Amino acid sequence: MRETLQLTLCLTHDCTLRCAYCYAGRKYAHAMTREIAGLGMEAGLAEAQRTGRGVDVSFFGGEPLLEWELLCHCWSYMERRAAELGVTVRYGITTNGTLLDRERLAWMAERDFLVGLSVDGSPEMHNVNRRYADGQGSHAAVARALALLQEFPALRSRVICVVNPANHHFLCEGVQWLHAHYRGVTGLNFDYWSQWSDAQFESLCRQLDALQEKMLESYREGNPIREENIEGKIWSAFREADSACAHCTIGEQEIAVSVDGNFFPCSRMVGVGDDTQITFGDVYRGIDRARQSYFIATRGNATPECRFCELRHRCLNTCGCTNYAGSGHINRVSPFLCNLEQKLIEVADSLAETLYQESNPAFMQLFYRVK
Repeated sequence: MRETLQLTLCLTHDCTLRCAYCYAGRKYAHAMTREIAGLGMEAGLAEAQRTGRGVDVSFFGGEPLLEWELLCHCWSYMERRAAELGVTVRYGITTNGTLLDRERLAWMAERDFLVGLSVDGSPEMHNVNRRYADGQGSHAAVARALALLQEFPALRSRVICVVNPANHHFLCEGVQWLHAHYRGVTGLNFDYWSQWSDAQFESLCRQLDALQEKMLESYREGNPIREENIEGKIWSAFREADSACAHCTIGEQEIAVSVDGNFFPCSRMVGVGDDTQITFGDVYRGIDRARQSYFIATRGNATPECRFCELRHRCLNTCGCTNYAGSGHINRVSPFLCNLEQKLIEVADSLAETLYQESNPAFMQLFYRVK
């Protein structure tokens, strides 16, 4: 598969929600201008041409659907310029779902968008953090969006469920709710920005154990619960050093453009502001190659304790943005990440061993292609 450059356009700081854990900065009515968007797209196209890559354009926020006209303009602009330059391009969006409707979903389906929908599981789990400005929970609106998504089976989609200290005790229940209401794979995004107490982490581990049991039951019933972290850890046992977990391309394969036009090496870093320590140029001056080289040279894992760990090739320890969130350094692993990765691998291996020993049909089909 041809490598792609991930170009993320953060269309606005504004949002319909005020999620308690949001890392994307203060919510206020400040949108990207068409000039900055155009210059950002040109920078992405130039980098794609330079490196021989295609481009995956992702619309982010805030809530990007608040800037629907700008989004449509960007799509038209990118289609025209990519065709002129001979660059392949695909599109995606990350949305909280509160502004999704059939018309917009049909428009995105026609253009082969990947729709990332943020749904934190069950009503009880979701409404802990994902609230409107008046304090009301948003689950009912997002559940409607999730139902609409099912009306477009050809549309590429993924569900993003954030797990943090405040809502983690609903994790198993939340994943089950998503399994009942969504046809695809659920992605648990753990909150590495927050501080987890020892008691909260122990509680999280109990939830993961409970999820393992429910996943085991679901496989036996022929309707497996699909969760991408656990599946990824199972795959990593096959792939070892070739695992995607073993590599991070921060500073090399992504340009995240902030509302004001600054370049960040990952979309999850944009919300921390315009800190020159984590930017590498802007739409007016272009990519700062010295800063880009610094990210490439520094990325990885310089944590001494990880050097001889037998799980290091199955672990997220080289992910620059995850490391930055937890430790403040793109090449240093936080204790929470280390402990969580060990737990996820334990759960995945236990689940896989049991299902393999049982020759479970759904498991063998998914991981061994055995019909």
